[in-house]
Amino acid sequence: PNNLTSINTPSHHSISVYNNNTMKIITLLTLFGSAASFTTVAVSKISTAVNALEDMAGSTAPIKAFDPMGLATVGSEETLAWFRAAELKHSRVAMLATTGYLINAAGFHFPGNLSSELSFADLAAMKPIDAWAAVPDSGKAQILFFLFRC
Repeated sequence: PNNLTSINTPSHHSISVYNNNTMKIITLLTLFGSAASFTTVAVSKISTAVNALEDMAGSTAPIKAFDPMGLATVGSEETLAWFRAAELKHSRVAMLATTGYLINAAGFHFPGNLSSELSFADLAAMKPIDAWAAVPDSGKAQILFFLFRC
């Protein structure tokens, strides 16, 4: 038995329509599937390290103990504080790098020259890898020293 019926419209297009029983079955399956989202879930015990994560300053709802890699169980509370500080530092560096990339892509750059034969405008016209290759070694050393010092 075919549950699909074709109807021809005045514009000679064919529209497919499900019969009444098929629509009832689809509706019931949809209702049962959505009802599963309102059932209770068994709560398992949370480790003390994750509890420490929930109690840490800055933990906010709705996901207080978001730790998909289980790093809260790796060490002590000092280790967890170090992880948190490292995460903040790296996220800030990533935000600065993205901002710098977008500003450069928009055509803004420092005035003047980077070296005697290379201006900042020349670097802005290059692709990022080519621009890094064009920076003199002394400039790369200064950048790397600053990054590893902080």
